[in-house]
Amino acid sequence: MKKKNILATVLLGSIVLTGCATTDPQTGERNDPLEGFNRTMWGFNYNVVDPYVLKPVATGWKEYVPSPIRTGLVNVANNLDEPVSFINRLLEGEGQKAMVHFNRFWINSVFGLGGLIDWASYSEPLKIDGNRTFGDTLGSYNVEPGAYIMLPLYGPTTPRQAVGSVVDSAYTYPFYEWVGGPWALVKWGVQGIDARAKLLDQDALLQQAQDPYITFREAYYQNLEFRVTDGKGSEKQEVLSEDELKEID
Repeated sequence: MKKKNILATVLLGSIVLTGCATTDPQTGERNDPLEGFNRTMWGFNYNVVDPYVLKPVATGWKEYVPSPIRTGLVNVANNLDEPVSFINRLLEGEGQKAMVHFNRFWINSVFGLGGLIDWASYSEPLKIDGNRTFGDTLGSYNVEPGAYIMLPLYGPTTPRQAVGSVVDSAYTYPFYEWVGGPWALVKWGVQGIDARAKLLDQDALLQQAQDPYITFREAYYQNLEFRVTDGKGSEKQEVLSEDELKEID
């Protein structure tokens, strides 16, 4: 069966949600129909939430939590993403890549004490750069990301990524109900704080930018393309390096 026929129903609904193209086909400029709202939310997140909440917490996480504990907690959180990545890769028709996530999950769960130790990554064929979301899967079917949306506290998203998050949550809902709903928030918190901590050294990039909002927006879209293409990216000039792109979401 051809790849384009596997997710026909979901793709149709996603296309409706994403609406117009991300960029103007004539000028090549980014469409940002919610820019007024987005800039207001950006100002709140960047000037209030980040310096007074996220950055202090991330700094404390990096400086005062021992590295083995940080690594272990992040490994557990990331291990919980493996089943979701497995399903999403299957939906893409990527059976070999799906089995990488499947094998990582059972190896790290059994031999890595529930994922505390990332034993799988000691094997070169089982090394990965990140999880695979349903938003990435939609992107692999050439579904446009849609309009940029900056949400208070949450950060950036697009209709495609929002749909993907809902579907990914549906995958894991039975598990979180079984172990307890709050664990979903713990997982999200650990991954979010660790991602912010890894970007502490890159704060100057936004501070020196002529328009930090535009710089961050373009980096976000660049990251989406980076994920969808498995790091192959595009011919466009990079806003951030490959390592920095992996941390933005």
